[in-house]
Formats: sequence, structure tokens, C-alpha cells
Amino acid sequence: MLSIGEIARTTGTTRRMLRHWESLGLVELAAVDETTGYRRYAPSQIGRVRAVASLRALGFGLEAIGGLLDAGLTEERLVALLQSRERELVAQIDDDSARLAQVRSRLLAFEKGHAMISSTLELSPLPGVGLNAASTRVLDESEIGAAVTEVLRTLRETIPATASSAVDLVLVYDGRSEEYIGVAAGHPGEEQVPGLQRLDLAAVADGVTVTFAEAPGDVGDAWIAIDSRLAERGLRTSGVYRQVVTAAGPVLLQAPVVAR
Repeated sequence: MLSIGEIARTTGTTRRMLRHWESLGLVELAAVDETTGYRRYAPSQIGRVRAVASLRALGFGLEAIGGLLDAGLTEERLVALLQSRERELVAQIDDDSARLAQVRSRLLAFEKGHAMISSTLELSPLPGVGLNAASTRVLDESEIGAAVTEVLRTLRETIPATASSAVDLVLVYDGRSEEYIGVAAGHPGEEQVPGLQRLDLAAVADGVTVTFAEAPGDVGDAWIAIDSRLAERGLRTSGVYRQVVTAAGPVLLQAPVVAR
């Protein structure tokens, strides 16, 4: 007879796992020592424990494993269980492949972004600009993407596409408040446009501008890369951030800079 420790070492499992499998009926005790209360297993049960461990390694749930090890398991039931697990694995592979593609895309964007930032980063004043804008507030950076979609939709519903495509689009991110982040989208203009609010961005004496040939794949990653370059000069971005999508195509990321 084997103790729980011996069968755990022999099968590469743990005592905790064996006790759990026993409680579910997947592994049965051969005997219990009447004096000590210790569990005892028959050597023939090693195969059973290894079978449970092997099926768990394949990702089968404990309920499915019970069915797979059932003496009354039919071929039809076995095929159904295997097909179900196959579908789960295929879906998992698809999900992992999609996530891998996203990771690789961000890595590639960082490589391209670093090259673009190194060649176009300019420290200079930022001009003041008045915008006809739609705006909203969010409580966390993770909500910015949805907020941008919202304000852009409002802007496009107010200004015809033919008119808005002929001028710059400015996205504004204001994180100066401890309570919220302001998100806005607008077009430069001197006259008030009905349905939109006036948003005046003050001129900035010390600022940074980075020019991208097209919009970065992930603007948040682009700002991280910009701050990394600025850190080499003892600077960091702060205040109101601007993303200027020019009518000609290039995209400018601009922000005030301060000493680190």
C-alpha cells in the first residue's frame, strides 16, 4: 500500500490535488489506517492518478474527466467529449493568435514611432488656437478611446463632412484635473458654430511637436515613446495634449514640456 505522499511523488501530483480528486470521486482510497487515519492507495491506482493528471494537462474539466474514465463510457460519448475539447482549443488558438498579432503590431508601431520621433521631434512654442469643439469627460485613461469616438460623432453630425475634411481636426486631452480627463475634438475657427462649444487653447512657450506621416497605431504608445525621448533631455510632457490631424494628411502630437 502507498501513502498519499508516496503516490503524489510517484505520479507528479500533489497531496492537495489527490484529496480534491478523491472528494469528487475521481480517485478512490484503497484503505484508511484505523489507527492514524492516514490514506492508503493501492499500487494499481497509480495508472488512474496519472490518467487524471494527463487529462487535466490537456485542459479537460474534472467533470469531463469523470466521464472519460467512466467504465461505461461509450464510443459516442468519447467522441463527443473529444470534439468539444477540440472546439475549445481551436477557439483558444484563434484568440491567442489575435492577441499575438496585436502585440506584434504594437511592437512594430514602437519601432516605426521611435524612428519618426527621433527625426521629427521639435522643441518649440505651441501656438494658441480657438476651436469649435465637442467635448466630454472620462474618469480613467482606459475610457479615452470610447470618448474620442463619441466626440467625433457629435462633431461630424454638426459639421458636414465636406466642410470638416478641408480643415485640420484637433483632438484635445486635458488631464490636469485630479477628478477627470477632458476629451474634445474640434476644428479651428474664429466664428462660433451652433451646436458646438468654443474651446480656446492657450499658447505655450515651451512645447514639443512630433510629426507623423500618418496617425500612430496607438496614440498612447506614441506618447510613451515621446516621453522616453524627452527624458533623455531632462524633460517630460504635461498639461493639455494636442493631436492635430492636418487636412494635408500628417498628424502632429503636441504638448507643453516641463523639467523632470
